Amino acid sequence: MEELPNNSQSFTALGSQNNASSKRVRVVVSQSKRGCVTCKAHRVKCDEQKPLCRRCLKAGRVCGGYIHEAKSSLLSALQPALKCGFTMDSHAERLSYLAAHVLFLDSRDCHPREGSAWGHVFLQLASQVECVKAAAVAFGAAYESSQINLIGHRPYSTWDYYGSALARLRSDFNNGSVGAESLTLASMVLAYVEILSQHEQNAFTHFLGAVQILTQAEQHRWQVSSAEMLSTIKDALVKINLLIGSYGLSQTPQYMYLDFPRVPTGDDEFCEPELAIDAAMHCLYRSYQFIEEASHLRYTYSNWKEHDSTMCKAQYDAAAECRFVLDGLAALATTLQARYSSATPTPKDLDMLAEIYATRTQLTSALIFVLCAHSPYETAYDEHHDQFQSIISDAAASARLKRRTKPSAFKRFSTRPGIVSPLFIVSIKCRNPSLRAVATALLNEQSREGPADGRILAAIGARLAALEMISSILPSPSAPLAACDIIEGQRVYGYSVSPRFNGESRHAVDVIFQRPNPPLMQGWGHTDYSCQDGWMYWSETIEI
Repeated sequence: MEELPNNSQSFTALGSQNNASSKRVRVVVSQSKRGCVTCKAHRVKCDEQKPLCRRCLKAGRVCGGYIHEAKSSLLSALQPALKCGFTMDSHAERLSYLAAHVLFLDSRDCHPREGSAWGHVFLQLASQVECVKAAAVAFGAAYESSQINLIGHRPYSTWDYYGSALARLRSDFNNGSVGAESLTLASMVLAYVEILSQHEQNAFTHFLGAVQILTQAEQHRWQVSSAEMLSTIKDALVKINLLIGSYGLSQTPQYMYLDFPRVPTGDDEFCEPELAIDAAMHCLYRSYQFIEEASHLRYTYSNWKEHDSTMCKAQYDAAAECRFVLDGLAALATTLQARYSSATPTPKDLDMLAEIYATRTQLTSALIFVLCAHSPYETAYDEHHDQFQSIISDAAASARLKRRTKPSAFKRFSTRPGIVSPLFIVSIKCRNPSLRAVATALLNEQSREGPADGRILAAIGARLAALEMISSILPSPSAPLAACDIIEGQRVYGYSVSPRFNGESRHAVDVIFQRPNPPLMQGWGHTDYSCQDGWMYWSETIEI
């Protein structure tokens, strides 16, 4: 008879197997000895992806690179392959990759729409043309310098790379060996470098250089390697003007062929957010054109409405277009809010709604300047309390929505205007004390948008308000201050600012304020306010 199995032994063996399998096994992960400096500083394992590790990208940190590397050719999915034999050190390769990654994403961390200049066009030219590659490295260095508090080592000199890129661009421009599309794109990237460094005037100079290159290309005086690329870059160029905050395209007639792409402003345009924002950008551009044209008459008449019927018609049309687009954006925002209240919105949805509110602040600011363009007096702004209140409300809504979204892996670099400039306009042009104080407080909470730094502008606005309040005349000691209590002759008309880059950091700015001298009410008719002799300037250092 066959012997039966020993069940007690079987159960014992099975139990020991179960106990062994239920025990927690500690997985020993070897530390990366060749990881990036950022992962080493955070004591985490680096995946050693080159030239920037993906762990840093996903965690929202700027990868500091690999200090042990010798010169090599490093490739990545986003980094353009160096196919033309350009020899660059590994640090420059990493900066080029960083520029490609930052510029490749739009303001909502999404890939740009098909045909964007910062997608495949930028990647292709940066891999094939030396001046574009050098400009990309300069942008990467400037971007990293602005984020240096996030990494644990000092970056290479930003301005060394910038100087090399500028020299390369000048050389290629002079010898005519590079196509107009490459020269234009390199100029645009260098303009972005200046924007990151808060040098608005230098950015505008690069912008005009790109426009001049395109002008020569349009007149067939410059070689073009790809007409399709040139057209894509041209569409991107005309939008930079809105970020820089100047009216460059309307200042010189021969540049007018670069007109902002025409967008029909019908009711259907305000059903889709992207189309609505494009329509608003076109309206903003047209408003800037009118404001620049009207500025030439600013000190010709005390009120040119009585002398120029053509400008009156242009002012009416510009204001009507602004109001129409503002109403369309308000209706769209209401629709989106109702939609998001019944379903959980995605971060992209919240960012889009925040951008709609930000666009409204830009348009409302432009509307105020359009409505005040006929008068040289600062008291003209006192009539637009409702518009100033609207800017504050929309800016607060935009900021509130952005706080609900997860922070970007990289600090955003967008070519679309935000809420900083409109809030600053309220802080310097609205003399209502309560609105002015709210705008300054909101402004102080904002970070940088293009060349505009919220904290710096808040400090300038606060000082300007203090200067005007010192000279205000109250009807009685106990009466609250009102806008009408600040007399015209004591109002500050404008300013210019020069950031300090010496020493440790940007903790102070030198600001030059200006006002008419003598005041307009006294000197009108015998003082030429169109030249500097009719103005008084004084400089102050403002601590941030």
